[in-house]
Amino acid sequence: QRLTEGIPRSILDRATAAKLRLEHYYKTALEQAHERNQRRTETESRLATEHCSEEKKKRQLQSLGRKESQYLRLRRTRLGLDDFVTVKVIGKGAFGEVRLVQAGDTGKIYAMKTLKKSEM
Repeated sequence: QRLTEGIPRSILDRATAAKLRLEHYYKTALEQAHERNQRRTETESRLATEHCSEEKKKRQLQSLGRKESQYLRLRRTRLGLDDFVTVKVIGKGAFGEVRLVQAGDTGKIYAMKTLKKSEM
């Protein structure tokens, strides 16, 4: 058993926060994997009861796999300044600026706040 005597309270709080973040990350990852497996087994059982060709069943399972893969890939992507086109700078402050931007892929308009880490 480890003793926490002599360790500052701020470090213990940060360690607890890190532990909670890690637990939450892996808990949600496991839940999502379980949901994916459940969707696949539901689709397989539904296809087993349908009276269609094996080729059609195989195509539907492949389609489900592609959709799941595409969704996971989308979740991993990180957005950056290069993914948007600046329409206009709305305002400037002490730590950064607010811009009116348009998404490059969808064309939707957003407000983007950019902060300078060095000045924070």
